[in-house]
Amino acid sequence: MTRPNETIPPLTLNAAGLTHQGNVRQNNEDAFGLRRDLGLFVVADGMGGRAAGDVAARITIDELEKFFIHRITNERDPWPFPMSQQASLGANILNVGLKVANSSIRSAAMRDPELNRMASTAVALAIGQTQLCVAHVGDARAYRVRAGKLTRLTRDHSIVEEMKAAKPDISEAALAAMAPKNVVTRALGSKDEVEPTVYQNTFTRHDVYLLCSDGLWGEVADTAIEEILNNHHDLEQACQLLVDAANNAGGKDNVTIVLLRVD
Repeated sequence: MTRPNETIPPLTLNAAGLTHQGNVRQNNEDAFGLRRDLGLFVVADGMGGRAAGDVAARITIDELEKFFIHRITNERDPWPFPMSQQASLGANILNVGLKVANSSIRSAAMRDPELNRMASTAVALAIGQTQLCVAHVGDARAYRVRAGKLTRLTRDHSIVEEMKAAKPDISEAALAAMAPKNVVTRALGSKDEVEPTVYQNTFTRHDVYLLCSDGLWGEVADTAIEEILNNHHDLEQACQLLVDAANNAGGKDNVTIVLLRVD
């Protein structure tokens, strides 16, 4: 707690982002947003084929950024979806902002038949002076490296994760035989209503946060991700090495990474 005569030192946010189409896909349907000025960072993984997935991912980034700016500059305006009195402002902005993006993707798909069934998974992080919030829909993930240890902060909205929750002792081999790991149970644009999962916590100096699409975690083991992040302080270099690791492992999907370090 800050005492009356104390001030909170300003945050220094070092961040970098990188996206790549991978070795197999003909186009890149991922997108990322990196707004150090807002303390807002987003990764979106579009679905729908042709250009539709790319459109859904871009709408996700744009709508979340616009909603974030609108809320901090128009505090008295009504919220387009119910907010939680128990959650922080940042958590509410991410939660409602993703719902706004969901509605925008649905509306765009209704206007243009070529965009029919487009959707996007997404993970977003907002950081203020004392708190950090993460919200996600689908299997885009957030991780944290603290004191050298990589920890996953999100639990995928996927059939695989539902089966793990129902049968905690199920083997990886049995799981792989029963459920494709890339089938998600929630995505922006897939239904009229969506419910993001929101994580709130504090942060410490030198924390590193990783947002990524499944093109990274689906190809590269957590131990390898941890090793790269621990051994490379330069975030742009770390982004490139993570993309290279995903592509060297097969690169079957688009891969997108955003890294943030709190200094």
